Amino acid sequence: MDASHMKISLVRGGELDASLIEAWRRMQEKDPDLASPYFCPEFTQAVSAVRDDVFVGVIEADGRIAGFFPFQRSRFGIGLPVGGKLSDFHGVICEPDFSWSAEELMKGCGLVSWRYHYVLSKQTPFSRTQTAEAGSHFIDLTKGFQGYVEKLESRGSKLIKDNAYKKRKLERDKGSVRFVPHDASSGVLDTLFEWKSKQYNASGLIDVFSFPWSRDLLSVIKDMQGPTFSGMLSCIYAGDSLIAIHMGMRSRWVWNWWFPRHDSDYHSYSPGIMLRIFAAEHAAEMGLSRLDLGKGDETTYKPALSSGTIPVSVGSVEIPCLTTSIIACASRLESFARASPLRSILRMPGRLILGKRRKSMYS
Repeated sequence: MDASHMKISLVRGGELDASLIEAWRRMQEKDPDLASPYFCPEFTQAVSAVRDDVFVGVIEADGRIAGFFPFQRSRFGIGLPVGGKLSDFHGVICEPDFSWSAEELMKGCGLVSWRYHYVLSKQTPFSRTQTAEAGSHFIDLTKGFQGYVEKLESRGSKLIKDNAYKKRKLERDKGSVRFVPHDASSGVLDTLFEWKSKQYNASGLIDVFSFPWSRDLLSVIKDMQGPTFSGMLSCIYAGDSLIAIHMGMRSRWVWNWWFPRHDSDYHSYSPGIMLRIFAAEHAAEMGLSRLDLGKGDETTYKPALSSGTIPVSVGSVEIPCLTTSIIACASRLESFARASPLRSILRMPGRLILGKRRKSMYS
């Protein structure tokens, strides 16, 4: 099937009817590359519940639905993935054999720009617009948790043994260690917000949870519990103490690691690694095939835990017009300021502008 007769109609993310959701889910189930919960219609619906700028381009070809393109649209036709920077995977959900054009997709959705940071590299219509490529780490559970452990150990990894030792020490020092796959209580989620905000502020990063909609989104997803999509608010307790929390979500096949944090007083026990290993074991018991960890280099824990990576792309589709010309001009000025002999003078206003641009991906 090709895009020669492609027609796109727009639907608000919160107004998808049962027939559209059924078609969406059928396409997702046909393509293992779309197994992430970010590609589920429920994720788009959840973001729509807390934002009013979420739309879905319903793509038709040869008289039938051929695909879906969920996105956020701001003023002047500038688009972002659903969830903005909170989205770890995005792109087009379509029939495996459907051929489409990124530019025609943008025009059909009324967009002049769509900035992406986690598009599947296999979605080749975006290749011409990508500026960088990276790998998103994952834990392979297709052969069960023991199969994953054996693969790690065959690489010479002692991570599982070290974790077992630290778990025994934690139990001796603090009491029985308990993993809770999903805790629906709001108090646990509030604790996670508090811990993460402290982490962001201490690191000089944008506090994701200073934007009310992001807190609301996690609260909505926490309460979504179904066979095809569920929130997963997981915890570790040592005795009566809550020491590690993670808020994520899963599809029928994949658990996505999203917002983890631990009590810094327990840092020596590596509770973050412990939580991920508990989750991988539980995911295998649930019959899930993958635990997605996201992008990360050698300075993070991710390569040590990872079974492999999924290639993802960063870039922006731009349709020539006044708005995209202004965006391009601003980018060139930013590059000039970085290379200019006057960069020390321009540093402060540059930081303010860059900070606003970064926040725009979250706000």
